[in-house]
Amino acid sequence: MGMPVDTPRTWRFGVFELDASSGELRRNGTVVKLREQPARILLLLLEHAGQMVTREQLRQHLWPSDTFVDFDHSLNSAVMKLREALGDSADKPLYIETIPKKGYRFVAPVSQPGDTQNGGASPQVTAGSEQVGLNAREQSNGSVEVRTITPDEKQDRRRLLSRKLALIIVCVVSAIGITALIRSASLRSALVQFGSQPTPSSGEPNRVSSNLSSSILTSAPGDARSPSFSPDGRQIAFVWDGVERRHYDIYVQLVGGDTPLQITHHKRGDGVPGPPQWSPDGREIAFARCNSERDGVYTVPALGGPERRLTNSPCRDMVAGRPAWTPDSKAMVMLDQCTPGGPRAVVLFSFATGEKRCLATGSPGDFHADDALSPDGRTVAFFHHTDAGYSELYAVPLTGGPPRRLFSDGTFFWNPMWTPDGKYIVLYSTRGNMVRPWRVPVAGGPLEPEMVYPGVGSISQDGRRLAYAESQTGGSSSAFFPAAIWRADLSKAGGPVLRTRKLIYSQFMEDAAQPSPDGTRLALQSARSGTPQIWLNSSEGNHPVQLTTIGRFSGTPRWSPDGRWIAFDARVEDNVHLYSHIYVVDAEGRNLHAITHGDSDNVVPSWSRDGRSIYFASPRTGSRQIWKHSLEDGSERRLTEHGGFAPLESYDGRTIYYSKFDEPGIWSMPASGGSESPVVTGKPQVTYFGHWAVTESGLYLLDVDAEPRPTIEFYSFATRRITPVLSLEQKPSGGQPSLSASRDGRTIFYTQNDPQSVIKMVENFRQE
Repeated sequence: MGMPVDTPRTWRFGVFELDASSGELRRNGTVVKLREQPARILLLLLEHAGQMVTREQLRQHLWPSDTFVDFDHSLNSAVMKLREALGDSADKPLYIETIPKKGYRFVAPVSQPGDTQNGGASPQVTAGSEQVGLNAREQSNGSVEVRTITPDEKQDRRRLLSRKLALIIVCVVSAIGITALIRSASLRSALVQFGSQPTPSSGEPNRVSSNLSSSILTSAPGDARSPSFSPDGRQIAFVWDGVERRHYDIYVQLVGGDTPLQITHHKRGDGVPGPPQWSPDGREIAFARCNSERDGVYTVPALGGPERRLTNSPCRDMVAGRPAWTPDSKAMVMLDQCTPGGPRAVVLFSFATGEKRCLATGSPGDFHADDALSPDGRTVAFFHHTDAGYSELYAVPLTGGPPRRLFSDGTFFWNPMWTPDGKYIVLYSTRGNMVRPWRVPVAGGPLEPEMVYPGVGSISQDGRRLAYAESQTGGSSSAFFPAAIWRADLSKAGGPVLRTRKLIYSQFMEDAAQPSPDGTRLALQSARSGTPQIWLNSSEGNHPVQLTTIGRFSGTPRWSPDGRWIAFDARVEDNVHLYSHIYVVDAEGRNLHAITHGDSDNVVPSWSRDGRSIYFASPRTGSRQIWKHSLEDGSERRLTEHGGFAPLESYDGRTIYYSKFDEPGIWSMPASGGSESPVVTGKPQVTYFGHWAVTESGLYLLDVDAEPRPTIEFYSFATRRITPVLSLEQKPSGGQPSLSASRDGRTIFYTQNDPQSVIKMVENFRQE
């Protein structure tokens, strides 16, 4: 019997902590779903951090000798799921390094908090212990048997010794400083998160003060987001959906206060206000309205009062941008159009003349979004978002000149935040299939994990405070919340509703459910495997089966009329570009093949009722229009002239119904070709282009501005009247085809979520 290893209750590394007794993994205090085998692998790697754990040792640890499994496949799958939970990459590991054909090594610094019940001992910190052998087997009494280290393993350890010593020194220094200076348990947790990080590869030291403190600025229920410090740092402006959680408005609150002042007041058609930005003198707040009848840039007094409209620029994708005053208060950087009807771009607006000077132009189908002005007021950072769903980060000087691309890796990122010294831009990214902060050097260089700031938001002018929104249901960013698919059964098309139930839900996004023609199955998009992919469930919500593993994003599934095939769009990289194309796969997950090709995005497919053609939307001619692809000869022809998106054919095959990406309403045109006609005006609203469905007798659609809550309505083909059907209990999920119905209209499927986020503040960052 070997000597027992005293395994600590909690392991901390980076932004994570693992409870060894329960196997619960948390990121920034939020539980991360992790199955038993990945959790056991993580614990074993942490116990031997810095050392190689062989595949054979993992096999003995996970599967007893009398257990028969496909070991290689099972282990690879478990490690892949562990990396997905950590947001890690095999190619560029932050935590788990693969030793080809041998095993794995945990490479990040690890801290083991001491047992506070044992005299308040100092935390024990490790990057791998030389006194513990690698082949540790759990015994029935809970102890761990340790075997003798082989000569080969000793030689391997010697090669790692210098690296481990460096890691140990870094972690011990961090842990000692934290233990000596921090008494609050919650603050201790936050500082271990910050202090245990390695120095970025760029060489900039972490400016982490030993007396950081963390507090929650907003405590009311609801979704608080987009905080902005006033110039004196004494107030924050932020966006919140209010006590009744009906509409988003802008609020102002004293730091340390508990009663926010509402300074905008939602009216029907107002859409969603964008992130607020303070004027240099602190008297006004600028913001942009998005997805509304009154899109544009506005200012409002910081103490409340009438809004003043500066521009009427149309918005895109709920991305309003961040209109920012220049330091001299003579101009404002905003997102607008360089030419009437042109794509969205970055412009400099003069208060004296009303002139808009174009700083960076957009391109058809793509757009500029999420801009941020540097601390010295000389440079604008902005994101270029593509229809394919990925982002590029640029910077352009206010004095003019060509924009300079800083970074692009085929993923989606948002919320640019300059560091106080103007050397870095911190942002949120979906890189590694997990939302977390990253930083990009403005002078050029690779994307790096953010080691100083726990979130992305607003830094006070003195650089000592950070305010950011933290989700209470979906991680550190309020940008993504788990959404669930619901089912409503009705007595007939249009109601009344007999019952509603939450059908498919997880800690990930579940969306875009589409019933099969026979009503027995649902095709949907789910992110439960790490990236959005197509899944199948029964119409009762059980028996989930993953259908696709293609691209970085697969969604908008649509059944063929005979129920044998599913069309969907997927974003796939071809080593040069990243475009979305239409694919078809059979209902068993086989015979996958592409329908569209070329250097343009093709999205939101649907079938003709005879099964011979597939409709889709594409901006290939400069604007989003509806196209029809023949499955017989591969020919494609454009159907619309004035825009179109998310097409659906009527059940008799005579009419095509469709929405428009940047205009509310539903239109129709003859399937044989012809002019368009409006069917429903003003709804579904922009961003909710997919919240409608065709039945034999009418259309279901969503009115997100209905009072008192967003409501699913029914448009009758026979009477041409709209009647309310179902008021949603939570918020609808925008940006996807999130409403569908059975052919007879007696069953509808819809997506809703309950975003909960607070504004947090971390202060006492040290400035050099």
